[in-house]
Amino acid sequence: MNIQKEKTNELTNIKNVIAIMSGKGGVGKSSVTSLIAVSLKNKGYKVGILDADITGPSIPKVFGINKKRASSIEDGIIPVKTATGIEVMSINLLIEQEDSPVVWRGPLVANTVKQFYTDVIWGDLDYLLIDLPPGTGDVPLTIMQSLPVDGIIVVSSP
Repeated sequence: MNIQKEKTNELTNIKNVIAIMSGKGGVGKSSVTSLIAVSLKNKGYKVGILDADITGPSIPKVFGINKKRASSIEDGIIPVKTATGIEVMSINLLIEQEDSPVVWRGPLVANTVKQFYTDVIWGDLDYLLIDLPPGTGDVPLTIMQSLPVDGIIVVSSP
């Protein structure tokens, strides 16, 4: 089976895509993602975080940008930048009320995550970290099959 990998827009150049995943929720994926992003940024790398946990996004709150909103221009979506310069895209940077529930079926969630990769203007990034939802559902499967993932970090509880 030949699976076509998604491409970014022409205003995006991502060198490395790292997926952070787990078999269950509550093990610290978002914490690990955030800590890795800050560490890479402190080493001088350009970093972005794609919060792929559509029904339970937490990355904006971790970085204190949960009251901000991503903006849209003709060429795509502009992610929100943290105080330290990490680019972030999350569903709750698009919806009016950040704590509104997102009750979508699997294919819509998976397509939204793909659009966060293809339609967001990430610019030049050394690393794009993808904070996946727990388990092996539609989103993790879609990411692994359709995005050019260079590495995976699996977070587990001791």
